[in-house]
Amino acid sequence: MNSRFPDGFLWGASTSSHQVEGGNRWNDWWELEQSGRLPHRSGEACRHYELYESDFDLARSLGHNAHRLSIEWSRIETKPGEWNEEALEHYAAVIAALRKRQIEPVVTLHHFTNPAWFAHRGGWLQDDSPDLFARYVDVVAARLAPNVRFWLTINEPTVFVKHAYVTCDWPPCGGRSWRHAVTALRNLCRAHAVAYDVLHRYRTDSMVGIAHSAPYVTACNPQSPLDRLAARTRDFVLNDLVFRLFGRPAHEVLDYIGINYYARQIVRWGSTPFKAMLFGSECKADHHESPRRFTSMGWEIHAPGLARVLKRLSRLGLPLIVTENGIATTDETARTQYLEDHLATLAQSVRDGVPVIGYLYWTLMDNYEWAKGFDAKFGLAAVDFTTQERRPRPAAQAFRELIDR
Repeated sequence: MNSRFPDGFLWGASTSSHQVEGGNRWNDWWELEQSGRLPHRSGEACRHYELYESDFDLARSLGHNAHRLSIEWSRIETKPGEWNEEALEHYAAVIAALRKRQIEPVVTLHHFTNPAWFAHRGGWLQDDSPDLFARYVDVVAARLAPNVRFWLTINEPTVFVKHAYVTCDWPPCGGRSWRHAVTALRNLCRAHAVAYDVLHRYRTDSMVGIAHSAPYVTACNPQSPLDRLAARTRDFVLNDLVFRLFGRPAHEVLDYIGINYYARQIVRWGSTPFKAMLFGSECKADHHESPRRFTSMGWEIHAPGLARVLKRLSRLGLPLIVTENGIATTDETARTQYLEDHLATLAQSVRDGVPVIGYLYWTLMDNYEWAKGFDAKFGLAAVDFTTQERRPRPAAQAFRELIDR
């Protein structure tokens, strides 16, 4: 890969609080883990809450100039309206540690977890949930905004509502309901809009976005009207709907869009009932181009799809940051190849005029991968969860060399 990226281009990796910090005892995920309904518990995770300085030394040594992290709402507001000064001071120290190393913080305010008290009173189904979120954002921004320019309010709202209310394998897991999913999605989008205003009150040059899960969706048989209908419907729900629910035009409540890209979805007309037919089912058969490659999570590796989603979402006229892109694998040759292929695609998108201003690999180090536990190995660095030793993988050095070039 040889390409001129824009000055100030953000290169780095992403993490999220519950997946790396350890000991997040005040949120709904911790409660679900302790209930025995999940096969894995986060426990100490990567102990990043204590080890963040050495983790940022690692990131700097790998050539990163940006790092995406998340604030754990449940640490900040363990009870309604009660603010934990120690936690606020901790996150201020985390941001200062990044700045000291000349690493740009990209701060996520909600990455799947909710305070237990918020979940108990109805979570994102409550009419006042956007206001409760805005109250928390106001407290965080008052402390951190002087040293944070880039914010992500909500991580993957469509993924969150799917797992929380449709497949029901994440909290609140209170029963499968499309109606609840739509209500929660609408409230998450409203929460983003009010948080956008809060953040801009504290810093007029804030860059505020969401982290949008953006699969590349295509029809199994392009000649089949039903396959095309299923693909269009799924693509609209996954890639368009969220931008229509803010209550205002997207360009009024977004300064950029964070794009989490992992896979292509090849969709064919499903079986009964009708809603399954309309949204289609994923086709993983080998009658498509061969060989098709998949990660250990079962996601297809398809680098050209990154260019497709970047171009598609650039139509909104906003800068784009790839806020997640990575591979779960134990094959280190495959990890390096994944990075090379996706960064080559990214370089071509930049040459084609797509306004991409950053790329953040998922993730800096192996972590707690939600319901998958610790088995999914995404990290640029391997983690020994007994000793908490970090060991950079070959792909980490390959990434640095790609950045340098």
